[in-house]
Amino acid sequence: MNFKQFLFPSDTKRKVWVDFLDYANRLFAAGREDLWSNPDTFISVYSQGQGLLRSDVLSLSILDFYADFINRELGVKEPWVGRKPTFALKKLLALEEPRNVLLDVLSGLQNLYRGNPHIVLAIPSPQRLLVWLDSVVQINQDLPISHDDIEAAAMYLAEYLRSFSTSGLSAIVIMESDSPLLDINEALSLYQPVFNIARHYQWSVGIQKGGTAHEMTKGGDEVDFYLYGDSEISALLPLWEKGLAIGGGLNRNFWEENSNLLELPSIGLTYGMIPGYAEPEKVLSQLKKLRS
Repeated sequence: MNFKQFLFPSDTKRKVWVDFLDYANRLFAAGREDLWSNPDTFISVYSQGQGLLRSDVLSLSILDFYADFINRELGVKEPWVGRKPTFALKKLLALEEPRNVLLDVLSGLQNLYRGNPHIVLAIPSPQRLLVWLDSVVQINQDLPISHDDIEAAAMYLAEYLRSFSTSGLSAIVIMESDSPLLDINEALSLYQPVFNIARHYQWSVGIQKGGTAHEMTKGGDEVDFYLYGDSEISALLPLWEKGLAIGGGLNRNFWEENSNLLELPSIGLTYGMIPGYAEPEKVLSQLKKLRS
């Protein structure tokens, strides 16, 4: 069974995929700030969170590890100032420390869980990475990020992903910006190097988007599923009834019990992030409803 079939089984057993790191960090480590530089601390907090919440999928975001490193090592970005974001991206992905920490975390989780639950690596989209780096190094140039820049970023990212060929990944999720430079349908063709490397390692590919879920008509065989963590379950229900590979619904309203949906559907992939401030009683109550 491939990962897409796992997420969207032919029976009616709903999968529950939660991003719980901020919540687990607050609950079990009082909000420690060294998670992304200390693999042992990360694995301890993460495994405690998983033991309590039992997500059907484990997901890690590479951006957290690199943002933490840049915030700690302020001098590392100085040579990038005044250069193109593609130059900064190439240098960023070549940094050994954050990549090694991430590899150690993935190795620890792989040994701990042996593929059950599935492990997914969340990566910023090429255009999102360039926009983020543009702000990080404060280039202040008038040159816009071009299609060629995005395509080059996709090539650098694809080469970087080779580092995780033995990390036991089931999928990668491309996290798109809420305000992307290019519409997703236009950007997908530029992400081809990332799709190629995923196909080579037999990883499924998902796209994570903000806003309300809607039916995607582009992507073809390259994209296996879409995630809309900010969407309401009521907006997802008609898409699930069509059999579309779309997940979401576990937004802030859901964890605060403000959703007006009287009964949870028995189909579809429920996905979203538990806010760090969420009340434990409400979280456990909502998870119980999902699994009832």
